[in-house]
Amino acid sequence: MSPEKPHKHCQYSRDTVLPTRVLDVGKPGDPHPALKLSVNETETNAPYLALSYCWGKQPKPTAPVQPLLLRRDTLQDLVGDIKLESLQRSIQDAIFVTRKLGFRYLWVDALCIIQDCAIDKDREISQMASIYKNAAITIAAACSEHATDGFLSKRITPYRPDHQLLISMPSCERATVYLAVQAYEPDHPLDRRGWTLQEFMLSSRMLIFSDHELLWQCKEIELRGVTGRGLEYLQPLEALPWTVFDNGEEPDFGNLDSDKIYLWKTIVQQYTDRTLTDPEDRLRAIQGIVTELEMLWRDTNIYGLWEKWFIQLLTWYKPGNERERKRCLRRAPSWSWASLNGVILYEGTLWTEDAKVKSLTVSAAELTCRMLKEDEISDEKCDTISERPDLVDPSAEFRQRGLQERAADYLLLGTVKGNDGVEKGIGLLVVDVGARVYRRVGLVVFTDMTLWTVAKRRDITLEPKLRG
Repeated sequence: MSPEKPHKHCQYSRDTVLPTRVLDVGKPGDPHPALKLSVNETETNAPYLALSYCWGKQPKPTAPVQPLLLRRDTLQDLVGDIKLESLQRSIQDAIFVTRKLGFRYLWVDALCIIQDCAIDKDREISQMASIYKNAAITIAAACSEHATDGFLSKRITPYRPDHQLLISMPSCERATVYLAVQAYEPDHPLDRRGWTLQEFMLSSRMLIFSDHELLWQCKEIELRGVTGRGLEYLQPLEALPWTVFDNGEEPDFGNLDSDKIYLWKTIVQQYTDRTLTDPEDRLRAIQGIVTELEMLWRDTNIYGLWEKWFIQLLTWYKPGNERERKRCLRRAPSWSWASLNGVILYEGTLWTEDAKVKSLTVSAAELTCRMLKEDEISDEKCDTISERPDLVDPSAEFRQRGLQERAADYLLLGTVKGNDGVEKGIGLLVVDVGARVYRRVGLVVFTDMTLWTVAKRRDITLEPKLRG
């Protein structure tokens, strides 16, 4: 990239106002730079970097040594002065890189969000999209599993492909040539953490401290070594279809509904395959992506499902070996994948939608649909139905709430076409919890659609999230 021909899709930040708080690492060129927390009270405009890193397992509150974090009782101290040696090693390394690159400001979540203030956390997390998107560069400590590890002192090992070829040399000696049969896919601890997916997707530019070399990636250059002469890399993560919002342009990818549905399913599958220290962050750790896509798609996301494609996105399921033992209904309603922990997959894009949304809000989802009772289907027809329960023991969640186990109903969502062109039905396994309010307990596949010829349409309500 040259200043004369800047990358269009790497220049989304028209407004470089600093985040609420940033680390001031000192003016470039200062031989003795000070370090302090800067609170942006006057909407200061300046370029800044952001850090993406693994926190790792934090010590218990009773442990004698605690990492330095921004808390209500440390705010004034950090604004005054920060001792570099008091910070975890990855943050120290990020400060060193920021200074070497000639920048003054660095955003680090642990020191820029008040960790013991729920109001501040919610406000800053809601700004995560703009924080990473507007950063000049995101520094990624890709190979460090813990903030105490650092990423500059690690010994970089040369890359050696698995395939060896022995060749004869003119000196009669034998030499070994190592051959790579495909592009190298990095195995970064950073890529296994739930929070860091949105940091990758939202960043315009990334400087990645990898296992074999320093990598670069932006919205117009694919993952590669900074020299451009290193390994050929494979980036399996999906990127977002960025656009320049203030001039009304459409994204290069994602104009079609099918593109958007595919992209969101891919994001959910990639995200849920990662780990979260706190399972209650299930929706929070992806909020930055949601915020950006709500603006891009002009749609509303309700508990991880888009309003426009609500029926399509109800077709998620838990793989058999990944089923959970309990559901978190105080986090999200049963129809949302966010009510469960762990990996989420999708059956496929509906070819036709049979169920229709009558009303959809955060507090209630009302559908018009066809339903069949599970115990009304003959044994012969039962063999054409494949149930995929969400839980290891589907009746457990009713027993836990002191409710009797109830007969399940089938709710038809629509149909998909298989590779053989044969149409099959996709539906939900639901249980009436009272007054035609239904809880989802699994996904269902129907290979015999004649089941539905006599089923009548009816209005029902999907159970909302539990309060408390």
